[in-house]
Amino acid sequence: MKKTLSLILALLMTASCASAIFADDTAIADEAADVEATAAIDEEAPVEEATEEATPYDRAIRFLNTYGIMKGMEDGLLHAEKAVERYQMALFTGRISTGWVDDDTWEDFDANDSGFADLKGTAAENVYGAMSYVSQKGIIEGYPDGTFKPEKVVTYREALTMAVRTLGYQGLEFPWGYIEKAVALGLTDGITDVAYTDVINRGVAAQIIYNAMFADNSKLALKNFNVAFGWADAIITSTVINDTTVDKDGNSVRANYADEKYVIPVGYVAFQLVEKDGTLSKDIYYATAESLGLDKGHADEIALGAPYSILFAKDGDDNLVDIVDYEAYAANVVKNEGRTDNEGVAYETVDNIGAYLKDYTLVDKYSSKVLTNSGKLANELIVKSAGELKKTVINYGKTPFAFDWTTGDILEATKDKDGKYIVKKDKDGKDVKDANGNPVYAEYTVKYHYDKEFDRYFEIKTKADVNGDEKVVGISILDDSDVAELKKAIDKACTEEKVVGQRYVAANVGGIYATLNAYAVSSEKANYATYEAYDYAKIGQKDDGFKCAKCDKKYPALTINGTAKDLLESADCGADKHADGIWWQDEYAPVLDEDGKIEDAYVIYGYNTVTKELKVIKTIEAYSDKLTDADTYYATGVLRGYSISKGYVVIGETKYYFNEDFGSFDIDKDNKNYKDGAYKAYLSNKFDGLFNQFVRFYLLDGKVVEIETVGASDKNYLVVESYAGISSDGYIVVNGYSTDDLKLSRYRIASYDGWDEGDFFWYGNQITTEFVKGNVYKITSHDEENDLYYVSVLGKVSRGDNEGLYIDTDAKTATITITKGYREYSDSEKNTSTKKVSSSDKYVIIGEAKATAFGYMPIAVYEGKPHDGWTVTGQVLVGDKDAKTFIIVNATDVKGFNFDSWTNAGLVMVLDYKVLEKFYDGANANEGEWYLNGATEYGEVLAYNFYTGKFEDVTTSTNLKPKKGYIYQTIDNVLVAGYESTDFLSMFSFMSVTYGDWKYDSMNNQPMVNRDGDNITSDYVFETFIPVVADYFGDDAKKEFSKAEVSYVLGVNNKANDLVNSLKFVKIVNDKDGVVTGIEAYGKDEWKADVKAGLESIYGHAVYAIRDDGTVDVVVYIDPLTMTGTEVVKEDVTATTSNVIGIQEDAGIAATVKANKVEETVNGVVSDKYVVKSLTFDFVGSCPEKDNHSTILQHGLFWDAEGKCDLNDWCVYVNQERVYGQDIKTSTYAYTKDCETYFESYKCALIKAFEAAVKGIEVVEGEETRVDVFVSGLNTEFTLTLSVNAKGKLVVEFNEAVEQVLFGTVADVVASVK
Repeated sequence: MKKTLSLILALLMTASCASAIFADDTAIADEAADVEATAAIDEEAPVEEATEEATPYDRAIRFLNTYGIMKGMEDGLLHAEKAVERYQMALFTGRISTGWVDDDTWEDFDANDSGFADLKGTAAENVYGAMSYVSQKGIIEGYPDGTFKPEKVVTYREALTMAVRTLGYQGLEFPWGYIEKAVALGLTDGITDVAYTDVINRGVAAQIIYNAMFADNSKLALKNFNVAFGWADAIITSTVINDTTVDKDGNSVRANYADEKYVIPVGYVAFQLVEKDGTLSKDIYYATAESLGLDKGHADEIALGAPYSILFAKDGDDNLVDIVDYEAYAANVVKNEGRTDNEGVAYETVDNIGAYLKDYTLVDKYSSKVLTNSGKLANELIVKSAGELKKTVINYGKTPFAFDWTTGDILEATKDKDGKYIVKKDKDGKDVKDANGNPVYAEYTVKYHYDKEFDRYFEIKTKADVNGDEKVVGISILDDSDVAELKKAIDKACTEEKVVGQRYVAANVGGIYATLNAYAVSSEKANYATYEAYDYAKIGQKDDGFKCAKCDKKYPALTINGTAKDLLESADCGADKHADGIWWQDEYAPVLDEDGKIEDAYVIYGYNTVTKELKVIKTIEAYSDKLTDADTYYATGVLRGYSISKGYVVIGETKYYFNEDFGSFDIDKDNKNYKDGAYKAYLSNKFDGLFNQFVRFYLLDGKVVEIETVGASDKNYLVVESYAGISSDGYIVVNGYSTDDLKLSRYRIASYDGWDEGDFFWYGNQITTEFVKGNVYKITSHDEENDLYYVSVLGKVSRGDNEGLYIDTDAKTATITITKGYREYSDSEKNTSTKKVSSSDKYVIIGEAKATAFGYMPIAVYEGKPHDGWTVTGQVLVGDKDAKTFIIVNATDVKGFNFDSWTNAGLVMVLDYKVLEKFYDGANANEGEWYLNGATEYGEVLAYNFYTGKFEDVTTSTNLKPKKGYIYQTIDNVLVAGYESTDFLSMFSFMSVTYGDWKYDSMNNQPMVNRDGDNITSDYVFETFIPVVADYFGDDAKKEFSKAEVSYVLGVNNKANDLVNSLKFVKIVNDKDGVVTGIEAYGKDEWKADVKAGLESIYGHAVYAIRDDGTVDVVVYIDPLTMTGTEVVKEDVTATTSNVIGIQEDAGIAATVKANKVEETVNGVVSDKYVVKSLTFDFVGSCPEKDNHSTILQHGLFWDAEGKCDLNDWCVYVNQERVYGQDIKTSTYAYTKDCETYFESYKCALIKAFEAAVKGIEVVEGEETRVDVFVSGLNTEFTLTLSVNAKGKLVVEFNEAVEQVLFGTVADVVASVK
């Protein structure tokens, strides 16, 4: 009822006094308008939540409401749209004049000192005190009739008059004197489209009151409300809400967005006010992040650089403020999103940001035009960098060289025309020096450029032309050792770090990928913006990339182009609390693997090193049929060609053009370091290394942004064991070892040195020289899907002057020695190191050919912890003092490393040639599988392994037909080559050298084994000439053998009797030449038989296979050739020639051989042979036997006459050995009664036959023995052939191939003589 009555009275008073208001110009009259009466003052309540529509005056209303100057109506709303009544405007001015906002303060009961009689019965009667105050202060005046008419509405000019009077300006002409002053005081700021005679609403009234509180000469806000500022435009410039890196007082010195550093309490943000010219005030204010709604997640960091309208209050002299109210400006977001859309269609407009800014002038601060009313329409825009600027961080100090940590380039201070380094000067022209007295150079330029693709440095070479202009003539690639020394010198000399560039600067716009956030800050049009350009890089994660300097622990870090940037997550190591890690918003998240780690990927990204926010705008993903962006992906292929001048590459069969916006081809061609030929020289160097390589190429908006080799590794090399052939798909195939796993495998070579000289398969005959055992290749790329290798030669086998083989290299010579678990390294360049051995250490050692038993350079491979005493000396082709992988060639002194190197090597005898599989030219290949052209592949055969003493199934090598009884070398249980058959001792020596020292001299050089498993240094140990005794065949054979033999060999001083795990004896079978042809079982019975046969001694040769538990499996080989035995004469044998030498028809010469038939036993093997004792030559035939002596004499059928004085000098030469004297016996013709001239006392002197004793002539089965006889003085020669026939009988005959001479006359060899 009270509210209804008030409304009726207000309407009546308005209607009856209309003419009186205009009659009295001295009175401030309310111009009539029908309004709804407001609620009583005591029923007003502060606004909890506004649900009304927004107006331009909301900030002023909210400010007045916050401080109780303007309160809500009965529904809790402020109702900015409702008209303002006279008493309300009076009450507003009274409140700001005194600071009294509690209505009870104005309660004066019935005492109305205002002089107005019409207040009673209206809402004003509840605040007589306020009405009396503003009346007495001259802020309001009543009507001539003494009334005030409190519930009448007020016009714009009346409200301005009240506000001006509140500020102390009274006695001015109404209305324009007051209007003029109001404008000058800024009371009309923010009010638009309102005529001075218009009735104002509560929103306009709030703006007027708000302006009055902060007018230039007004102290009302500060004096009465302790508010230094009203709604102020500000920029969030720093935050430490999530920063845990604090000092002892809990403060952080982290400066996020402003240039200077300052202390920020934890949990606060900092802001700076925006001056009228758009620059930031020097004062920095701090408020809790929560009070600005920035306490959730990374909201505070996202807000950095953003403009806010903030209402805050200071408390005291410090700059810690309370946020009363705030409002974030909304951004108009403009994006550049590349050159094509996700369908691969080119955008009509690429630079949307540029198009947006074409009507704007970019400035650092607003010009005077903007600061005047007439200049409000001027389009000036301040653009600040929102992301990380491209900055250069260098170390500098004692030398003119520096290191750019952003690009990896090595810099050099700029020189003047005289070649002297330019030093920075101070204002007095003196040289500037750092704290250590070193000169500070004015600027740096790139000296050595870093090529991240191949991890190398190069210098661009220039030469002055005829005009004196420097022209690029090429590049020079630095040696790794030179780079290391240079870096070392720079690092040693650097004394401090300098950041070139600053964070809060005007941005350079125009990026292909970028975001512009434009804001209208207290303006109708955009006048402030933040700009973030996005770059291209490869990002990833390094698990130990962040190292705490205090606790020395390592934590995961983000990597950009391989360089670790910042901690990925917050970490508390106990010694120090690290700053927050890198973070991202969901819409800008990088791709994570299944373990939540950042996957390596090329991306368009932004990274703010201050806030540590990572934004991944676009990820170049693998090609598939489900691409997010049709022409942005990566794929693989072989780079077959390129044209730098035309800007494209050919990969496979497709031509791709360079993307000059980003990546390897994004080089500022106007930069003095890359002008003209330098750019081409850079790309020439890059593509020369990519030519004919398997590459991964990255397309961004359809153009190549990056190309990198695939499968290349500084740790992966190939060492050739042998050339295998040509594959069915046209690739050269080699057998060899990779340093990846050190296993013998087959490798298809897709390109060799980039085929710079053409493919060897089609051109030249280099296959036989480039793909031979001992050649070392670096794997420059690898097609894993097709298992193809692209290689370049690193070390090549050559033949020296002495026909010896060696690796042709100028690599440094080094010695590696293992001592007490540490690897000691020293080389010819005086580099030394001592490193703890590791189970992942790898060694490939290629020895000198002359130092081996192979007749060719051996390849030894070893992975693991080497043992004490091991050593190697040779040229280090791969590796250095800090390496974990070594390839050492031309090794001259190797001990230990090669003992274990051929654990996969064997020596076997094929026992049973039953090949169950055999295929030619890929007949066994599955569809799609490659095979060796024209090759025959065999299956498995049964073989005996001489190392292990076991029967094994082995696979035969390509084109190697196994033969039963033949001996072969094996690697990885595959027959790789035939072994030239020899006697067993030679074969045993080969076996020992395979697993022994190449400078093997004696058993003392063989590595022994300690019984603890950690010190096993061999796989096999070898011992020769072991006496084989009865104890080795008894029940305690293993104990006896362990105690007598193994304990000595393994160095435990003949005490251990439990070293033998198994003991086996095997007998070698030899042919007549002593060549190994087979094996037999050898046991106790065989040993007894040999002893019984009269063997004087039995020896064996042992192979000890070392087990992990320190025991051995022993195989003892019994070799008949190294055993001794006896000979037994079975009978005397006489054999006469089956033919004779014919002298005449009835006379000739026959020969008779007397010999012993001997049975010989050697190491249990029994055989027969004939040992010749004498040779007899006799005249035979009817004439010598029957004719008288005169006829015999006449025909010369006698050797000589007995009794002659020279008979004792008469001799015979048998096989050039002289036989004479008592070793010659003669017999004369018999003088019988049948003779015609018989005389009893007469004796014939004619010598019919002679017998010569001989030695050293043996005749064995299967061989012919030749005997040459010469009768001295008679000039007579004979040649005999002795042999054993199929029945084992001795046979002798004259050799028809040699002419027989008798007494100077040639005689014929005939079948028989009459």
